[in-house]
Amino acid sequence: MSPSPTSRALLGVALVSLALVGAATRPAPAQPAPAPRATPAPPMPMATPAPATPVSPFANPTLAPADQAAPIPYPAYGTPAPAVTSGTTSPGVPQIVTLQQAILIAYARSPLLAQARADVAIATAPVALAETGRNPSVTGTAAETKSHVQPGGLINATTGGTGTGTSTTGNPTILTQNTLALTVRQLIYDGGRVSAQIRQARFTQSESVATYQRQLQTIAFNVATAYYNALTAQRQVEVAQATVTLDQVQENLVAAQIRAGTAARSDLATAQFPTAQARVAVVRAQATQLNALSTLANTLGIDADVHVQPKDDVPALSTAQGTLRITPAFPTPTYQTALTRAIALRPDLAAAEFLVNSDQAGVKAARLANFPTLNATGSYGTNSLDAQGGSFRNSSQLGVALTIPIYDQGVTRAQVAAAQGQFDLAHAQLVTEQETVQLGVKQALVNLVSAYAALDQVNAELAQAQTVLRSTQAQYRAGVTTLPLLLNAQVGITTALTDEVNAVYTVRQAEQALLYAEGANAAG
Repeated sequence: MSPSPTSRALLGVALVSLALVGAATRPAPAQPAPAPRATPAPPMPMATPAPATPVSPFANPTLAPADQAAPIPYPAYGTPAPAVTSGTTSPGVPQIVTLQQAILIAYARSPLLAQARADVAIATAPVALAETGRNPSVTGTAAETKSHVQPGGLINATTGGTGTGTSTTGNPTILTQNTLALTVRQLIYDGGRVSAQIRQARFTQSESVATYQRQLQTIAFNVATAYYNALTAQRQVEVAQATVTLDQVQENLVAAQIRAGTAARSDLATAQFPTAQARVAVVRAQATQLNALSTLANTLGIDADVHVQPKDDVPALSTAQGTLRITPAFPTPTYQTALTRAIALRPDLAAAEFLVNSDQAGVKAARLANFPTLNATGSYGTNSLDAQGGSFRNSSQLGVALTIPIYDQGVTRAQVAAAQGQFDLAHAQLVTEQETVQLGVKQALVNLVSAYAALDQVNAELAQAQTVLRSTQAQYRAGVTTLPLLLNAQVGITTALTDEVNAVYTVRQAEQALLYAEGANAAG
């Protein structure tokens, strides 16, 4: 059985230590030595460079969780700008928030949800309007009418109106008639048109509610994305700082070799160049971090200047320990399991189905526009009978009216064609939505599996880079390797640290993406 990576690393360190001891006690190494170099000329008298900051030859920087990392000024190198990083606080918003807290804050403050709620209210009003077609209509009428009759005209003595009857005198006559009535109208039968209109309105309302539910899930996913982007950016600042520390290690090794006379003074400038580059990387990483935190605040619906620190759910990473291990948020499902959950849980898929049902009811309602309607009417009132608006007498009516449309100039036919087109469009959109759900679930599942696999590989990458760096440092101290190889080993561990941080938060984001594709994330 082959030895474990940890055993191989310990064995490598032990062999390097033996090589160092042997190099100190023997005049020549046991293994073939590299080609001899020319003896350097005695250096010109010059000022001794200031010693570098003392750093352990085998530095093991630790990347703490983002919410526990020690704050550093911005920019880390150059003139500090505290006004940029001071930030403010917002009532009701903790300075350190968990993912669930961040989602709840976004629910309470996001203007996108306010828009979605307004859409639901707008879609609810037509339901009540459509239901009025089933209800009786009651109309009250109160009227007073004054009429002017020319001299010599005839008036109806019983109603006060003009016409055959009593002749007026030689003076104009002003006639008054008062009326008070109550009329009731009730639909008896229309072939089901009103019922179809009510179903259409209710399906439209349900579609709006389902769209609102998907908006909740979308906001939760956007918050999770911004949340883990901010954590990634903060850990990358730590990677950049660790790189500066490791580059200073190389500077110390080169300075030690120069003092021992085994390296040229020009090597110090070569070793200092990566350190300068690493400092630039720190400042750029800080800018990315501040922008990511501002984006998170904006996604929560608060001022971008409010300081909100996401709680880190990834443990600390030490180059001495080697790898980051995280617990999966849930077991990885099969494609069929994930798709079944998506079909059952995705509100946007339900919204597309509600829209199809709504348009189908709309087609039926349009076709019934030419159907006969039967209405019952009744009225009761009182009217004045004399010319002065008095002598009231009661009157009432009760009847049934059958209305049969005969020809409407083709209006109904055009409305049916438009409704059928809307139905066909909604059905095509439903099929498209189903395919979109299938594709989204498949891609999210593949990305999650790939993220888990990538994390395993970057763990191995980091362990190997640590071994290479330690052995190369020891070899350089022993004079059996060159500065370019030492710097390459440094680049390797920086790359591995960056890959490690990116991979671990990619896993978290891939988990959230699959939950969103299934419709099972925090808002589900």
